[in-house]
Amino acid sequence: MSFFNNVVGKIFGKQSPKTAFIHEVLKRPDDFVESFENWRNSEASDSLLADVERAYYLKKQGIVSAVDVHLLDSKYSNGFAISFNQEFSEDSFKFTFDLLKEKGLKLGYKLASADRRILDKETYVETIEKWYLKPNGEDLGMGIVDQRFGNILIEKTEIDRKPAYVKLMANIYQGRQYSEAKPFSELAELLFKSI
Repeated sequence: MSFFNNVVGKIFGKQSPKTAFIHEVLKRPDDFVESFENWRNSEASDSLLADVERAYYLKKQGIVSAVDVHLLDSKYSNGFAISFNQEFSEDSFKFTFDLLKEKGLKLGYKLASADRRILDKETYVETIEKWYLKPNGEDLGMGIVDQRFGNILIEKTEIDRKPAYVKLMANIYQGRQYSEAKPFSELAELLFKSI
């Protein structure tokens, strides 16, 4: 360490190195879209979605199942996360992430943003893919907008290019200009239904 760096470190404290990252728009290549559509139209996707649904409802009762689901519950944000394990292939895990987005779009939502961030965390590389859905915002009259279930955030996280978890969160709007949000339990029920 140079004399200058040593003095600056003593005055300002040691600075952690900047985390290198890549931030880009999330866009699926044609071959991925084709593979996803084949999977989505197969019995494998229906079976996997049924397993996730069963795990979700069992977890609500405090029972752990083979599909590892975590419940996320607060006053303004509700959702669930699915940990990657042997119940999934890497492809089926990626496809589950995209399937949740597709189902949200069919529930009166629009895609507000889609991005991928790759972060160098010194000891590992974290990749976060994100779909951010907003309600179409139908006017219910008198200046009130239908927020449906609130905004929906869907994230897929990988650590060192290995799948870690998929998370879905519904975050409700506050304010008189928005309708009261529908319960998250209704959203979960609709997400788990076959398309």
